Amino acid sequence: MGGQDIRNLLGSVVNFIKSRANRVCTASCDGLVLRMHYRWTFWILIAGFFTTWYSWYHRDVITCVSHFNAETQVRLDYINICLSYPYIELEPEGKKKNEDGEKKNDDDDDEEGERRYLLFYRWISWSFLLMAAVYYIPRKISKNFDNKKCRSLLEDLAANAHVYNQAEGELVERVVRYLYFNLRTHDGLYWKYLVVNIVALFIDIFVFHFFDFVLQGRFIAYGIKSYPFDRDPQTFSDYMSQTFPPFVSCELSAENQLVNKRNEKFGCHLTIMELYEKLFLALWLWLIVLTFLTCCYIVFLLLLWLPWTRVTLLRFSKPVHGNDGTLQIVTGVLRNCKIGDIYLLYRLRQHLSHARFYELMSRISSPSLYQKSTESDQHQPPAIPQIQSPPSQVDMSKNRKSDVTLEPHLNPELLQQLLNSPQLFGGLQGAPGHMNTNILVD
Repeated sequence: MGGQDIRNLLGSVVNFIKSRANRVCTASCDGLVLRMHYRWTFWILIAGFFTTWYSWYHRDVITCVSHFNAETQVRLDYINICLSYPYIELEPEGKKKNEDGEKKNDDDDDEEGERRYLLFYRWISWSFLLMAAVYYIPRKISKNFDNKKCRSLLEDLAANAHVYNQAEGELVERVVRYLYFNLRTHDGLYWKYLVVNIVALFIDIFVFHFFDFVLQGRFIAYGIKSYPFDRDPQTFSDYMSQTFPPFVSCELSAENQLVNKRNEKFGCHLTIMELYEKLFLALWLWLIVLTFLTCCYIVFLLLLWLPWTRVTLLRFSKPVHGNDGTLQIVTGVLRNCKIGDIYLLYRLRQHLSHARFYELMSRISSPSLYQKSTESDQHQPPAIPQIQSPPSQVDMSKNRKSDVTLEPHLNPELLQQLLNSPQLFGGLQGAPGHMNTNILVD
């Protein structure tokens, strides 16, 4: 039952990671490099935190013996102090190694070297958790910088990116309509995206210096000085073992208030140091790659100001039914668009096929793109001018009653009977000298 529960838990974790990894990026101020910060590196540090945290609470992290009596069990309060203040003794400058690897001492053999206290051993897991929170900062900034209209447009394209029927043509019409009304208004989007990437680069540099501070100045050059990773399992003199020494010393004196006016020395084995050295080596390699890619991407965004970079970015494969050349179309697009529009087209290209992107670029490259609105205004009928009358006349026209009187509604059958009746016009025709003025007779 226990093994099956663990398998179900691992399956749920794997499915969750797959769903998060396959999610399409539709934010207007987001990209692959930023996702490598707030998603990939975030989960790497979270995994490092749970790995070290589990090791601390489910296994022995230190084993100590007294130098005066190795068979005596060390008190727990002494071990607690040794967890916080273990140290190693650095070799004095007079001690050197000969060709056979033996140490020769120019001074007395009893001389003690300088001590380096390993103050980080107890707090490594929490440093992982703190840096994971720092790496989520670019995500919060990009969400605040997001353009709602661009995000909705990218979401529609991403949701129907797999469609190849008439719906794709409707999406292109929607994109063209959006660009027609919002062209040359996306420069702020480009600058915001550049700022977020620069913030991510500063976070990489800050994390390097933070871990270098935690490891007492031995993290920035950790991978370089550890290469070619030749280990010394006898004297632990290699750089990795000096950074994370598995065997250390611990001394309790009268200042610790736990001994009776004497010093107690212990020899301790820090069992998680073997884990720390491998975790930090992998983290150092990942941060080097991440920082390098972030710098290259920022340089790429700055190079968008150069025309040849824009042409290279928007070059695409010409479909069979295309008539105009791609270079001619791209030149027309660059004439109508600003740098923010070029960045948006770069994002839209990721969700469109070559044929649809060719259609989109062809319609945007039209030289009369900005003349359509003025021509449509010219074809509209001229507005009828309104003559404003003086206030006195306006008041008089409002107060004056109309001379037109509306006749009441007549029954058609009754009207026909009256017209057919001979008595209606008989009296008027019999009167001498009387002119018939009835409108019905006329």
